[in-house]
Amino acid sequence: MPDEPSGTDRAMELLVYGPIGLAAYLRDTAPSFLRLFVTRGRAVLDGQRKSVEGQLGNARAVGEFASVQGAPQVRRAVEDALATARAYTEEAIAYLGGLAAGGPPPADGPRAAPRADTPAFSVPPSRRHDAAAAHLAIRDYDELSASQVVERLEGLPRGELDAIRAYEANHRGRKTVLGKIEQLQRPVG
Repeated sequence: MPDEPSGTDRAMELLVYGPIGLAAYLRDTAPSFLRLFVTRGRAVLDGQRKSVEGQLGNARAVGEFASVQGAPQVRRAVEDALATARAYTEEAIAYLGGLAAGGPPPADGPRAAPRADTPAFSVPPSRRHDAAAAHLAIRDYDELSASQVVERLEGLPRGELDAIRAYEANHRGRKTVLGKIEQLQRPVG
């Protein structure tokens, strides 16, 4: 039977030799573990930094592109909207001035304001097919399909319907549009 360590030997192993051995081991291996931990931590942080820098670079490029390319388009859209508002205002003032002077009001009244469902900034004026289309009650008329035009005809005054019918007959001649205008202008009875 091998000799069993006595209680004193066990206590010495646990309380003296074990801690001294652990301390010596840590003294010998700690610098290599520390370098391993530092290297690993540095790699993780470098990877995160590069990822954030890449995302910031992309955001910066998109922002620069948007400011360079988008600003002129926004400016044109705002200028177009202001010009349209100015034209409607001038027509309304002229109409009201005629009423105040005691003259007979025009048969169809002032030009109708654009309907709420009409897109406000769909096509810049430079892309419109015809300058006459800019004076129609339906905004961006030349860019709309026949079904889109038909949706916007309801509720327009007779004078505006006449202008749209004349323009349509002289330009595209779409039977759907012309038929709807004729239907809307028929006397009810």
